[in-house]
Amino acid sequence: MELTKAAALPEEEDARSGRTRLPKNKFFTKQNVVCWIIVSIPLLAFLVFNGFTIAFSITAMFGEMEYNQLDTLKWNDFANFIRIGEDLGTIWQSIKVTLVMVLAQFTSLTIAIIMAAFLSQSVKGTRLFQTLYFIPYVCSSVAVSIMWTVIFGWNGALNSLLGTNIDWLNNMENPSTLTWAIFISVIWQAPGYGIVMYCSAFKSINPALYEAAELDGANAFKKFWYITIPGISTITFFLVLAGITAGLTTFDAARIMAPMSWDGYAGPENAGLALMYYIYIEGVQFGNMGYASILSWLLFIVMMIPSVYLIRKRILSLEDQ
Repeated sequence: MELTKAAALPEEEDARSGRTRLPKNKFFTKQNVVCWIIVSIPLLAFLVFNGFTIAFSITAMFGEMEYNQLDTLKWNDFANFIRIGEDLGTIWQSIKVTLVMVLAQFTSLTIAIIMAAFLSQSVKGTRLFQTLYFIPYVCSSVAVSIMWTVIFGWNGALNSLLGTNIDWLNNMENPSTLTWAIFISVIWQAPGYGIVMYCSAFKSINPALYEAAELDGANAFKKFWYITIPGISTITFFLVLAGITAGLTTFDAARIMAPMSWDGYAGPENAGLALMYYIYIEGVQFGNMGYASILSWLLFIVMMIPSVYLIRKRILSLEDQ
């Protein structure tokens, strides 16, 4: 009895003082160690396979090489950074084209959610249409780009249908037709993945919510806006981040549909010069790996800003819930 009373004294003192004694958290618990081991595996793989390239890109920004040979690397007095100020027009053009490709990803995401809403209805043949819509996504992006190059070509299917005689990919009078041709090719291929993801997300929503909303007199639009959209918010968040990444790293379509000319232009007035394509031209075609490294870090910054903002906003919204 005395031992029990003595052990209870600290708890009684804490109760009188209005404080609750919490158990001490141990960092090196079995659960924490297992979690850190699991997290460290992809981080270690990333450092092993990408650590050297990251270090090399940082070093290359401050030097120049002959034919991209490491043994010829030498200091160049910040010449690569000085060139950025002289090349702002081309950089801004590549960013504008890249933002159009991001817009294409968001457009395809809108198409995906609309098509998934129709396919989620209990109608025969929905699985067949899901498969048909998914086929363009699994096709090679190079093959898809070649197909659209033929369609938009001088003797392509588009001119045959419209009765025109326009080279859509090399239109000197209206260079933006090349940018929008790439935009259309991306939209044609991208929605399939989102449709499949959204169709799965719709099935996870509790049907009782729709029944309760219907009893309250909610129409189809209100049920979709107030039940479906919040119910698929997690999938939407993932697809938005994936779409931003895919749009900012567009390369295959630009490379195929806007082949580099002898003077380094990607189509008329660089209408097909996406930022990733610009990095390829400078680093591989012209051998300016130092300048290409700066452009790569610029792309990294452009990619990180919206990603960090959206992730932070998502975490805050989850904490409020």
